[in-house]
Amino acid sequence: MKSARRRNSQTPAADSESSTAAPAAPRVYRELKASEARYRNLIDNVPLPLWQVDARSMTRLVDEQGLFAGGSGGGCGRTSDLLALVNGSVVVTGVNESATELLRAANSEDLLGPVGYLFAASPDTAARIVEARFAERRNHVEEMKLRAFDGQLLDVLLFATFPQTPDCADLALIMMVDVTVQRKTEQQLQKVQADLAHASRLSALGELVATIAHEVRQPLSVIATDADTATRWLDRTEPNLPKARELMTRLAENAHRASRVIGRIQDMTAKRDPVRAPVDLNAIVDETIAFISTEARLHAVVLSQQLQEGLPAVMGDRIQLQQVVVNLLLNSIQAIAAAGAERREIAVGTSYGAGDTISLSVHDTGGGIAPEHLGRIFDGFFSTKADGIGIGLAICRSIVAEHEGTIHVYNTEGEGARFVVSLPIRPGT
Repeated sequence: MKSARRRNSQTPAADSESSTAAPAAPRVYRELKASEARYRNLIDNVPLPLWQVDARSMTRLVDEQGLFAGGSGGGCGRTSDLLALVNGSVVVTGVNESATELLRAANSEDLLGPVGYLFAASPDTAARIVEARFAERRNHVEEMKLRAFDGQLLDVLLFATFPQTPDCADLALIMMVDVTVQRKTEQQLQKVQADLAHASRLSALGELVATIAHEVRQPLSVIATDADTATRWLDRTEPNLPKARELMTRLAENAHRASRVIGRIQDMTAKRDPVRAPVDLNAIVDETIAFISTEARLHAVVLSQQLQEGLPAVMGDRIQLQQVVVNLLLNSIQAIAAAGAERREIAVGTSYGAGDTISLSVHDTGGGIAPEHLGRIFDGFFSTKADGIGIGLAICRSIVAEHEGTIHVYNTEGEGARFVVSLPIRPGT
C-alpha cells in the first residue's frame, strides 16, 4: 500500500511536469521560426549582394580524406584540386535581390545550387577561400573577376566570412561590391596620366635638342675621321695593320656610344605601358646624369653625386623613374640659368630615408622658390617660367605617387631649392 501510495503521490508531479513541458515545444518552435525570419530578413535587406553557402559536404570530404591536416593543405595544394572540391561539394542555399541584380539573373532560384559559377572567371579565388576556411581565419577579402549571366566581366571586391560557432560551422557568407566603374575610371585616368607623362618626356627632349645633336654628332664625327684615317693606313704599300686595328677599335667604341645615345632617346620617346621590376636607384641616377651632362655643361652647371652604396632595390618602372630625375635636373638647370647665380651647382644624392624607404635628393643653387609658389609648384599647368607649360613637376608627383612614394621641395637658406623623393624599398630586400 505504501508503495502504491508512493507511486500515486508521484503521478501528479509527473503529470505536472508533463503539463508544463508540453506547451514548451510550440514556444521553442515559434522562437526558432522568428529567429529564422529575422535572419532571412537580414539577408534580404543587406544593401550588398550576398550569398549564403553550405559547405557541409566539403567539410565531410576534407575530414574523410585527411586534407589540410596540420593546416598544410595536404593533397589539396593545387588550385585545380581545390576548385574541383568547391564545385562538387559546396552549394548556394540563399541569396538576396542585390545578388540577383548583380549577376543579371532572371530570378534568385537561378543562383541556388553549386557555387562554381561565382568563380568561373577567378578560379584562384575559390582556392584561397578554401585555404582561409581551413586555416581557421574568420574572413577572407580580395578583388576578383566575376562573370555575369549576360557574359559581362565585372570587377568586384569579395568578402567571405566563416561564422565559427558550433551550430553553423559549415556556413559561409559571401558579399560582393561591384567596382567595375571605378576600375574603368582608374584605367582611363592612368591612360591620361601616361599620355601626359609621354608629352612631358617629349617636352624634355625638345629642351635637349642641342644636347642630343651634340651627343650624336660627336661620336659620328669621330667615326668618320677614324674611318678615313684607317683607310689611308690600309692603302699604303705596306699597310700598318696595328694602327688600322687601333682605329677600328675606336670606330666600334664610338658607334656603341652613338647607339647608347639613340637608345636613351628611344626609351624616353617610346609610348608604352609601365613595367614594374626591381630597379637600382643609383644606376638610374648614373644613366640620367650621363644623359643630362652635356646640357649642364652648356649652362656652365657642375653636377655632383653623393650616392650611398649598397642600397636595396625599389619596385618601379625604370623609364618613369628616370623621367623624374631628368625633370628635376632640367628644372634645376633652368632655375640656375634664370637666376644668373654665381655658384652654379647641382648635387644629386641617394640615401636611406625614414622608415623602409630610399631617399633621392636634387639640390641646386638656383635661388630657391618664392614662398607663395611653394604650395603650388607640383600643380598641373603651374609654371614660374614665362614659356613653361607646367607639367614637368606635376608628372614627377604623379609618377612618384604611382610608386607609393612622396616628393617634397624645400628652400635652403641662400642656396636654392632641394627636392626630395622617397620611395619604398622593395619587399624582401
